[in-house]
Amino acid sequence: MHCALNPGEKAVEMKTRIYVGIYLTSLLILVGIAWLERSPGYMDADYYYAAGLRIATEKSWQEPYLWNYLAEQDSLPVPAFTYWMPAAGILSGMGITLTGSGDFWSARIFFLLSAAGVAPLTAYMAYTFKPKRWAAVLAGALAIFAGFYMVYLPTTDTFAIYMLMGGGIFLLIRRFQQDLKKRLELQVQGESANSRFISPLWIYLIAGLTAGLLYMTRADGLIWLLLVMAAIILQLIQFHGGKSSKDTLGSAGYWLPVLLSLGAFLVVCIPWMGRNFELFGTIFAPGSGKALWITRYDELFAFPASAITPTAWAAQGLLSIVQARTWALGINSGSILAVQGGIFLLPLSLAGMWAWRKDWRVLLGVWGWLFLFIVMSLVFPFQGARGGFFHAGAGFQVLIWSLVPVGLDKFVAWGQRKRGWLQESAVVKFGVGLITLTILLTGFLSWQKLIGSAAANQAWGAKFEAYKQVEGFLRDEDVSSEHIVMVNNPPGFYAAVKRPSIVIPDGGLEAVEKAAEKFNARYLVIDEDFPQGMQTLYQEPGSIPGLQYWRSISDMHLYVITP
Repeated sequence: MHCALNPGEKAVEMKTRIYVGIYLTSLLILVGIAWLERSPGYMDADYYYAAGLRIATEKSWQEPYLWNYLAEQDSLPVPAFTYWMPAAGILSGMGITLTGSGDFWSARIFFLLSAAGVAPLTAYMAYTFKPKRWAAVLAGALAIFAGFYMVYLPTTDTFAIYMLMGGGIFLLIRRFQQDLKKRLELQVQGESANSRFISPLWIYLIAGLTAGLLYMTRADGLIWLLLVMAAIILQLIQFHGGKSSKDTLGSAGYWLPVLLSLGAFLVVCIPWMGRNFELFGTIFAPGSGKALWITRYDELFAFPASAITPTAWAAQGLLSIVQARTWALGINSGSILAVQGGIFLLPLSLAGMWAWRKDWRVLLGVWGWLFLFIVMSLVFPFQGARGGFFHAGAGFQVLIWSLVPVGLDKFVAWGQRKRGWLQESAVVKFGVGLITLTILLTGFLSWQKLIGSAAANQAWGAKFEAYKQVEGFLRDEDVSSEHIVMVNNPPGFYAAVKRPSIVIPDGGLEAVEKAAEKFNARYLVIDEDFPQGMQTLYQEPGSIPGLQYWRSISDMHLYVITP
């Protein structure tokens, strides 16, 4: 393992109060961002907020809203979480249960507390690579001002959970490597260990439990189970010197750590898998499996979903298949540079990875990151390029940020050799410069997302408020609260006004007619994010056969669906 310090350099102790200060600073800034986010902001966050409301206030795992037709349900309400995993919805419900209020602040209590923990975790991780106070503070500051991720951390989505638990997995991997080193040193000294297991059994259990929670947060959390398994097997192989004799392979000390972690993972996941099997005949969410065969992103909303098949996927031709994946590779590569790498931080982080390439966190982290990139580009290109890689990559963010100070230290050491830089002053100047640039980038990106081009009409949550206006009109017209509305964002519509809703399907007016008939939808709301084939209904609102134009409300057009 590489040494964290240069020859003659001493470690500087990190006081607990510094980590507490980083946490409180992060929490204060996140609360400030949250104050500007009066609603979840987009469909993913809307969904988890709405799910939390259903779980906490209705004690229900049924959803009176449907944002895709992949599970091929027949009517509302439908079983919860037929596409996404439940952890974020449960966390949202926990906040609502804690306060007894269904407001958005209550739903994101635990998201805010979790998000604030990312910065001190990153600071600690950086300190394990470079045991200097400046390194921890620099990495912590980068996590506080989280660039593209900043506005998404306080809302009801998976980012904060994934960053926190992904960072936790890397700390456990470090523990596996440290325990191996200690056992090998005891062997060299001819001393015997107190246990036949390399690490304490509880470490293996926690690793499996954490991987299970990551899977319950996102389906790609299975990657984290693979990383945990790889770390344990690497530990065992190196301890036994690569031997695979019958005595070694048959010993409890060889396989029990693997079985303990896998068992802990299953303890978390089996109840959910059992529920899926009982409802759908499969241990996985039925919608996510069918999504493997979409030929363009909007097919996630196709009706009927029975048309999405491996045969239809193959029929698009090799050229289309290759073009889609080439496009996704380009989009996700840009995400590595701009989102995860923070543009100017990526070269320093990569330099830190190279310096610590023998560390298991870096070794397995890079392989896991690369594997995720391939899956989200080649296997799920549309979902990956349209947010999947952005979401899932958050799990590696603590590691990426924590290695920036290592890269900076290497860069300053080069300047010291080549240009005579003074090490301490150069580190301070460049460190302050990096934090300043990160603050400016974060501020610019956050302003664009939260405020937009017109400060008088806040961008974040604009549709949430518009949905309330639509509902207000429907109530004024004595429309029953049980009547179903077809809308672009059903979870957001339900979260805003508590009315059942289904998504406007991909496939044009014919698909709208079929879905409305099946689910008995009475009204259609068209906004600027209209599906293919609905352009005229938005740009030139008016009655057509099957749709009677009723009213325009806040840039949304309301239609009555007629037989």
